[in-house]
Amino acid sequence: MSITETLALVLALGLGTWALLTGPRRFGAGLTAALAALAYLLSLAPLLWLALGGLAAGLWAVVRWSNRPAWLDGPAHKARDWNRWREITQWLLVGAIALAGAQYAVNVWQLDSGVPSVARPDVVDAFLPIAALIQLKALLTLGLWDSHHPAGLVMLLVAVGLSFTVKRAFCGWGCPLGWLGEQLYQLRRRLWHWDWRTRLAQAPQWLERGVTGVAWLSDWALRLVKYGLLAWLANLVLGGMPAMMVARYLDGAYHKAADLKMWALFTQPSTGMLLGMAAVLALAAMRRNGVCRYLCPYGALMAIAGVLSPYKVRRNTALCLREGRGMACDKCHRACPSRIRVEQVLTVHSDECHSCQRCVAACPAKGALAVSLPRHRLPLSPRLMTVILVLFLFLVPLMVHTAGLWQSDTTGQLRWMLWQQLDRLPMF
Repeated sequence: MSITETLALVLALGLGTWALLTGPRRFGAGLTAALAALAYLLSLAPLLWLALGGLAAGLWAVVRWSNRPAWLDGPAHKARDWNRWREITQWLLVGAIALAGAQYAVNVWQLDSGVPSVARPDVVDAFLPIAALIQLKALLTLGLWDSHHPAGLVMLLVAVGLSFTVKRAFCGWGCPLGWLGEQLYQLRRRLWHWDWRTRLAQAPQWLERGVTGVAWLSDWALRLVKYGLLAWLANLVLGGMPAMMVARYLDGAYHKAADLKMWALFTQPSTGMLLGMAAVLALAAMRRNGVCRYLCPYGALMAIAGVLSPYKVRRNTALCLREGRGMACDKCHRACPSRIRVEQVLTVHSDECHSCQRCVAACPAKGALAVSLPRHRLPLSPRLMTVILVLFLFLVPLMVHTAGLWQSDTTGQLRWMLWQQLDRLPMF
């Protein structure tokens, strides 16, 4: 595991430890100690876990005996904590990807001079979605585990597993591209605050209804694009490639250099590629969650998996200001990046829900909105959501790495040879 991956892992597990320790006192410290002891007994990176054990003890001492910040002493899991914990998690993941990207750039740059001295971070395989789907077919049909870009398949399975648990939480809490789109959208709003709905509200009622109807139909049709892209990719990989062709492809030079091909695609873009990237960036800036909503096939896959998630945003009508006090409150709807009418449903089943919990954070009535199991059982707290994300996105890869199934076995010498012949590599 490379230096940047190890650093990200330590920071993430430290964050998860802190989330547990500062959670409800009745289980936080005990659960943290039990998990650390179990991991150590299973020999999952013993030195790392010993270091984390020392970190946990130090954090617990701070929590128990020092003068803590005032925000740690308030009622457990205030609604506004959602935004703080989500931002911390997003910045951690974005920083980890940025560091890994910088290390990978140095690794590729050194390929021009020979075998790199800087290690290649395996986590970059997560940006090879087509390769990951091919690997998945090989695993399901042939029982074959690809050893050249295994981290790509691991991260695909991790993201889907996370979606089965807490809907599209990876999109709302972890995706660096989704984070970048949100930053572009907020920057555009600061520079040019234009909202067609505000302008339309000043128009005649018949015109407002007509434009709103056309916009709704257009939005519905465009949302199908990402599912079309997912269906095309699934048919291409799962239906269009016979099993033996999959085995040949995974053993070929083209697949071994898949990450280098992707690097060349973005660092030496064609005119069409530049125009496409500009269009995607413009969509992200003009429409909040625009790329996630219309174009991302990964998002479509996680939306499908999220249908089976037991944890969903649920509204308690007894506590909601609309039914409880007859107020026309719609703060949850206005806070939702996907503009879901949260205030009109009991359970949010929408495939566009990213489980970002902005609606929960915006709700003025305590307990009226929560992400929970059916019948409002076992609601999640911001800290527990963070622990779930750390578990899926960091702890599972650590376990896979310990089992020897994370790191690529493509040698530096072979990668140098592939780099020299990158434009002449055969597909099979």
